Amino acid sequence: MDFTVSSPVRPPAPVRPGAHIRLVSPAMPTISYIPERTRRAEQVLRDHGYTVSYGANAFQVSADGMTAGTAEQRAADFMAAFTDPEVDVVLASDAGQGSQELIDLLDPDAIAANAKPFVGYCDNVYLNAFLARRAGISSLYGISHMVHIGEAGGAYPETLRHLAEALASDEPLVCEAMPDRTGALIDWYVPEREREPRGRDIAGGWTWLRPGTARGPLWGGEISILPDLVTDFGLELDGAVLFWDISYHGLPVGPLFEALCERVDLTGLAGMLIGAHPLMPLPEWARIVGGLVDRLLPAAGYPIVVNTDLGHTCPSWIVPYGEEVAVAADRIVFPRRQATPATSKGSKA
Repeated sequence: MDFTVSSPVRPPAPVRPGAHIRLVSPAMPTISYIPERTRRAEQVLRDHGYTVSYGANAFQVSADGMTAGTAEQRAADFMAAFTDPEVDVVLASDAGQGSQELIDLLDPDAIAANAKPFVGYCDNVYLNAFLARRAGISSLYGISHMVHIGEAGGAYPETLRHLAEALASDEPLVCEAMPDRTGALIDWYVPEREREPRGRDIAGGWTWLRPGTARGPLWGGEISILPDLVTDFGLELDGAVLFWDISYHGLPVGPLFEALCERVDLTGLAGMLIGAHPLMPLPEWARIVGGLVDRLLPAAGYPIVVNTDLGHTCPSWIVPYGEEVAVAADRIVFPRRQATPATSKGSKA
């Protein structure tokens, strides 16, 4: 493919093995609820050559038990991770709820002056959008420390490979269909169940609703979050590739997609990527989404593919939020040629 990069954001400098990863907890305090999983995930990162440290408030638990301390504590850790010159990568311990509370407490200018990769998923996407639209830097969306790195039985090889490749941002990043995946819900409150490896019982592969190729900046998030995300951060969707998926909240997708179409103009997209449903067979999910697309976006001529590996199934792609992406029949590719190799961090070994 021929790439002329026109992303609205700039990638941070490439990061190599040996980098220093700082764990922060911008949302739920699961890092404290399941200490065994926390240690397991840390050991995985150390075994793969990374240095690991934790934010000063990473293990806090709020009075109601729902977030990792106050919004001020969580925001302070996020800012400290960016402004600490010894830290190369900022990784969210988990998501769920609470990330949005940090937005008004962050300094985009200080972050932009100390650009480095942030990695998160689910409701951490508020931080991904903040970094793109207010600090002007891309970040990585797709995983968290507890859910993906701390997988019982060990992190999936694809997760670790995708992380290393996504951090090395001076080379094109290629995402292809996973051979299989899991959508099993992790029960944080029953440690005995958390220790059971999740079976990869969901088939791999995409389902094209409308075939074709697409190219544009990548924006998106979980569908219940997406309308507010687009309007709050002014995400420019004309000519963009939009991704979305659905979480474990049990809300039916029909009203959520209707709300999205009412709030946001989706007619000018370059393409749409929809993640596999974590708890629904692929053909059923494709049929439901296809019906919604036909009813609510009948005139949209851009390519639409469902059952991609971007969402709440695992292993998941780790994608640069806001960067240029090209969607083809069997892969998506991020050219990533705006990074500056001369400022690469971490060991070259």
